[in-house]
Parts: sequence; structure tokens; C-alpha cells
Amino acid sequence: MMGYTSLEFAFLVLAGLLISSLVRQQGRQWVLLAVSLVFMSMAGGQWTVVFWFISTVAGFLAARLLTACPASGGEQAGSGFHGVPGHLGKRWLLFAAVAFQLGLLAYFKYANLPHYILEAWGELTGRPYEFEEAERISLLGISFYTLMIIGYEIDVYRGETAAVRSLPAFSLFTGYFGHFVQGPIDTYQETGQSLACPGKVSFGDVQAGSLEILAGLFKKLVVSERLSVIVDTVYGDFASYKGWYLLFAAVAFSLQLYTDFSGCMDVVAGVSRLFGVRVAKNFRQPYFSESISEFWRRWHITLGAFLRKYVYIPLGGNRKGKVRKYFNIVAVFFLSGLWHGGRWTFIIGTGLLQCAYMIAGEILEPLFSWFYRLSKIRRDSVVMKSVRRVRTFLLVTIGFVLFRADSLTMAGGILTGMFGASCYPEYGEGVFCCGLGRADFGVLLVSLAILLFMSVWREKYGEKPVVAGEGRRTALCFASLFAVLLFGFYGRGYDTAAFIYSRF
Repeated sequence: MMGYTSLEFAFLVLAGLLISSLVRQQGRQWVLLAVSLVFMSMAGGQWTVVFWFISTVAGFLAARLLTACPASGGEQAGSGFHGVPGHLGKRWLLFAAVAFQLGLLAYFKYANLPHYILEAWGELTGRPYEFEEAERISLLGISFYTLMIIGYEIDVYRGETAAVRSLPAFSLFTGYFGHFVQGPIDTYQETGQSLACPGKVSFGDVQAGSLEILAGLFKKLVVSERLSVIVDTVYGDFASYKGWYLLFAAVAFSLQLYTDFSGCMDVVAGVSRLFGVRVAKNFRQPYFSESISEFWRRWHITLGAFLRKYVYIPLGGNRKGKVRKYFNIVAVFFLSGLWHGGRWTFIIGTGLLQCAYMIAGEILEPLFSWFYRLSKIRRDSVVMKSVRRVRTFLLVTIGFVLFRADSLTMAGGILTGMFGASCYPEYGEGVFCCGLGRADFGVLLVSLAILLFMSVWREKYGEKPVVAGEGRRTALCFASLFAVLLFGFYGRGYDTAAFIYSRF
């Protein structure tokens, strides 16, 4: 299976760049479409291509029909209906189009959801529920391109986006290799136009894109893969570990998930930039967040933006009172957890638990404000900001324990085991019983220090480059490449396709 860190993907990208340099600018979208189809076929197989094409054609035709539907003279684009037959037809057409996309997603991804519900209930009541999972074809990227198609259909219905007249152009938007596997969940307004007419690539773009690719490979191959050794060792035998070892593994997974996911986003953003394409930003230093609501504005930004635009705001947002607002928040986070998978570890870990944090934080905000006034502690002091950031990180980490656990029982065992006396299996010694040797552990600590420095820099200076001058940036590219080649996990026996979010 081809992945973003495989040699096959590197050769495919190089071939695409070479051909792009030989054709006119108008022909680059055909090169990108060809590269995307080859990647899709090699990474996901023939059935991925077949059902992606079905979804794409359905979305393309639905948008054209929505455009052809008659409009009422007095109705603004995207507003409600007033009994006009044409608009009723347009509304039902949108409903059918969205239902078709969701139906395909539900069939391939949520066939076992009823069994997962009964399984979770059995764990809570002590009456185990056993079942055989319904086998479905595994379709790569379906969770991502389905949301992009639905968002596009709704935008056409509202009049925010003109229906695309070219099926190849729309196919490139839905199937582009840069966001097919793990997102970002791009909108046609932001990325579709860029894909239809890729911009000219300057030497600065080549430098910046190369640095992004190397930064992503550094996160994935040098940092995330070492963290995965710790996580897999402890979670694979969690009953043998207690106390801070379980907490250590939980923190390691939070860092692994971030470096894995954001590393993938850096790679695809960098490769896209080499082709003259810009994709949406999906992370903005999430572990610098001072509250749960801020965290979810910085983490998986495009999924949050999709749910806000197409679920939260249509439900009323915060315009209809506190109770309705809290209901809307619950709905958004429930769907967010469900989107990750039908298991309740996902629905609770990245969904309901997070919205409980958010609602509790908003309810308790007057109490926090009173505390700061009474104690005369500056809310914006470095110490208090650090305290809030650590608190937010630990709360998110609890949710990620459920996200990583195989079952609610396993998650409960890990969370309760954190409060026991620290112990580890007999075959280890201290922190090194968690799977990493001393040399790899040292590399991990240095790598995390480098990532921390880069995150602090971006938090303070935004996207301003760390080093100025083309020569220095070129030298940084070579230094980054050397670090990845010297310290990265790759080679025979390494699964280059094992990005965590590629299974969603």
C-alpha cells in the first residue's frame, strides 16, 4: 500500500513534477488528476476508485441540477422556503443528494454501529455482548471526500459557490492526492480553484515546500514512530503497568497523535506547494491552547469549520439561548466523535467528553473570573497561562486515552490504573521498560525539544521563517534531510502507510 512516506509516493511526485514542468499551465490539472488516480489506485485499491467515482459523479450531477432548479424572485440564496414549488423541489433534491452521500458512508463505515452500542452496554452492565463484525470493503478516504462533496452541494444550494461545469475539474477536487487520505477537508472556494489552475512555482515555493515536507517527515519518522513504540508497549500490556507509567504512555499518545497527524498535513501541504497548489491549514499549535474550546479551534481545523458551518450554525448556534446552545454543542461533538468511527471509545473520547469539558468551562467561567478578582492574580500572566495550558493538555489526554483504547473497559482500566502505585513488568527497568532503548529515548527527547522550539516560534511569530535568506534556508533543508535520514524509522519491515488518521 502506497503511503505519504513511501518511496513509491516520492517517485510518483517526482514524475508528476517533471511532467508538470514540460506542459503548459492549463495542462497541469490533468497531470494532478493523473497523479491522484495513480495514488488512489495504489493506496486504496480498485474499489476505492470505483466508489469514489460514484460519489463524485453523484455530487457533480446534483450540483448541476441544483443550479438548474427554478428560483423565487423574492428569495435570497440559501434562505428558507416559502411554499414555492420550485424551491421545494430544490430543497428535496439537496436532501436526496446529501442522503445518498451519507448512505454510502454509513454502509461502508457504520454497518456495525448497532453492535458497538450493545457491546458498550454489555461492558457497562457486566454482560458481555459478542458478535461477528459485518465485513465491508475498506474504502480509503471516504470520510474526507464525502464531507467535501456534501459541503460543496450545500454551498451550491445556498448560492455561495457556482456549480462546476467540468467533471474532471470536480474529480480533481474530490480525489486530489494531497487531501484524499487524511484531509484537510477543503472547500471548493479555497482549494478547488487552486487545483483547477495551479499557480506558478517560484524558487521560494520550492524551498518552503521542501521544508514543510521535511518537517512532516521529521515529525512522523523521527518523533511519532518512537512515541508509538512506547504507546504500543504499554497499551499492549496495560494491566502490567500502574501509576505514572500509564500516565506517561497517555501523554506519549497525545504527542504521537499530534506529530503523526500534523506531520501528514505538513507533507501534503509541502508537496502541494511544489505543484503550485495551496491546501487549507489543519493545525495551529493546539497544545498551546488555554481552554478546550480554543483547542478545538486549533486542532483538525477543517473538520471543526465544517461542523460549525453546516451543523452548529444551521441548528441556531448561540443565537437561541443557553440551553439551545448547549444542545447544539452536544450535537456537533457527538457527530465529531461518530465521524471518527462507530465505537463508543471514539464517540466519547473525541466527542461527548470534549463537549462536557466545554460546557462545564463555560458554566464555571463566572467562578474563575471571581477567583481572579478576589486573589488579584493576573489572568494573563505567564504562570497562569502555563497552568491553563497544562490543564487543557491533561483534559484532552484523558479523551485521547479513550480514542486509543480498544474498548471502554480497557480505557477504564488505564485511567483508574494511573492512580495506583507505580509499577512495571519484571522485564524492564524504569522508563526503559516502555520499549525504547537509551539511545532512541535520547533522540526522542532532543526531537521533542526541537519541536517545542518550532512551536513556540510559530506561536510568537506565525509563519515567519526561522532563518532568513535563500542560502540559509537551503542549508536548513539539507540539515533536516540529514536528520530524517539518520534518525528516522524506515526501511525493511516498516509500515510506511501507518498514519493513524488514514483509517478514518
